Amino acid sequence: MADLGVVAPVPNAAIVPEVNIPDPYVATVPVADPYAGTDVYAPPPDVAAVAEAPAPLDLGSLVTDAVSGFVAQAPVPDFEPGAVDDGGSLNWFMIIVVAVVGVLTIIFSLYLIVIYQHPEDKNQAWFPKLVVLFGMTIAIYTVLMFPLDVTNSQVCDLNLPLVDCSTTFPMDILWQVVYIANIVTVFVLVPFAFFYYEGDSDWNPGKKILSSILWTLGVVVIVVVVIGIPYVLAGYAQYTVQNAISGVLPVDVLKSPQIEQLSSCIPAQDIVDLGANACEASGARTSTIKVRVTLIIYTMAIVATIGWVLLLIFGAIGMIVLPMDWIRQFISRPRTTITKKQYVERAKDLARRARDIQYVADGMKRQKKESGRSRKWRKNYAALQSQVTVLEEDQAQLERVFPQGEDPAYSWTITVMLYWLKLVFGILALMVSITWVLQIILYILIDPPVTPLLNTAFIDANNVFPLFGTILFGIFVFYLQGTVIKGNFKFGLNFLLFRVHPIRKGATVMSSFLFNVALILLATTATIQFAATAFALYASNTAILQIYGNTLTNIEGIKYIYTENIYIYCFLAVMLITLIVILLRGPDRWKKKKPEDFYSM
Repeated sequence: MADLGVVAPVPNAAIVPEVNIPDPYVATVPVADPYAGTDVYAPPPDVAAVAEAPAPLDLGSLVTDAVSGFVAQAPVPDFEPGAVDDGGSLNWFMIIVVAVVGVLTIIFSLYLIVIYQHPEDKNQAWFPKLVVLFGMTIAIYTVLMFPLDVTNSQVCDLNLPLVDCSTTFPMDILWQVVYIANIVTVFVLVPFAFFYYEGDSDWNPGKKILSSILWTLGVVVIVVVVIGIPYVLAGYAQYTVQNAISGVLPVDVLKSPQIEQLSSCIPAQDIVDLGANACEASGARTSTIKVRVTLIIYTMAIVATIGWVLLLIFGAIGMIVLPMDWIRQFISRPRTTITKKQYVERAKDLARRARDIQYVADGMKRQKKESGRSRKWRKNYAALQSQVTVLEEDQAQLERVFPQGEDPAYSWTITVMLYWLKLVFGILALMVSITWVLQIILYILIDPPVTPLLNTAFIDANNVFPLFGTILFGIFVFYLQGTVIKGNFKFGLNFLLFRVHPIRKGATVMSSFLFNVALILLATTATIQFAATAFALYASNTAILQIYGNTLTNIEGIKYIYTENIYIYCFLAVMLITLIVILLRGPDRWKKKKPEDFYSM
């Protein structure tokens, strides 16, 4: 008799049976590999089977699915080695979609740069523009990768391994490539382009390049220290393993006190058809396996952890203000146009404010030449930029209520329609925000989950047509990313916690583009991790879930942040605080009453 034990480390110490098979029918039982992204696979060597199977068995594959603390065992039909998947046409369709979306993403990113760039940057600042284009493309690709990963995992038939699905994308490699591009862009390309663009205009190109390289090296050194030292000292993943020792035993044996104390009994017919009078015995013995994770996986985990700080602040604020701002803009919309006399009076007030801002700007130019960019100067400059933004918004509002041109009536009709569209989008956004909150509470925080909620909706939509669920899934992921951008503009612009780089149509300098691209790229890593947690059931068997749903939650030092849902509780807390502030004070009170109070020379 040859004893064979198979141990499968599973999150939440789930029970997975060992199978004991007599010679010459020795076989292995495939189980989910929780060590994706690790260098070592080291199951405990001292596991022995304790019972015999009564006859040669024709075992099917045992599928272990550890999602949200649940483990399900199900037989998988046999397949012939080398079988060809009949879903090849869908694979080709996926390749075509990826190619088309990739080109459209680049065109869209280029369009944003052209539309939003400052007039002074036209036909110059080419390198910062290329970095912005590359960064925006990577940010969009990163979000698009998740729906692609989900669709990719559903292409092959269930009885065909991914290794035999020749046209399936290697998503684990693609994820690492995208994240490496993300990290290099944030910590190398963006700093270099930023410092080069902000360099003294009196310097020659060589001096500006040398200064930019030195500043960028400083950023890289800081990043290497922040990531490298923890990786050397604690770059390990710890897996809690509950060893299961099993064999086919009669039911009367399972009624003994020793067996009744064990955690579970898996019916034998779930694995092989032996009748109802047998059961799979399980034993419980817990141990811990410690393995070294790869550097790229550890870096992805650290960057996602940093990105979560941005997500829980900006994303939580945006989850509230994005729908409420649209609805509020509709409620406070102008009901009618103003007269020419009223237009002239308001235009004079805008002109006075513009002269005041210009006076302050001239004073700041003189101060810059005399004493350089001091801390007080940078603070005043950020405040001045905010006031320019407010002035431009007031001017645009004035032009709306006094339409001009060849057909003012037509212009006013378009303005009214746009406000109604804001109401519609505001209501839809409010529904999405509420659904996100329900998904977080009912599926993530409550253990076991009350309902899969959106996971079920995506699966049902896929049953109607394969791409319906993917599109719906993509909408929710992109909405989460949109709340981060909205929260950044709202929180940073109104509270001035740091130097603001607002995005304004036709008036955005490249430094602002670079700043926001880096911010979005960092937050994107956390967005993907958050979505992987919220939609773990729908995204099961995906490559990103193996990284974020398994390895990340077991890395020393940071695993408790995720296993205890600390970030998610903070996310909900910030959402609640934002809602209370808006309801009690109102969004308008976030702005200063007097623009000149923002700065002092």
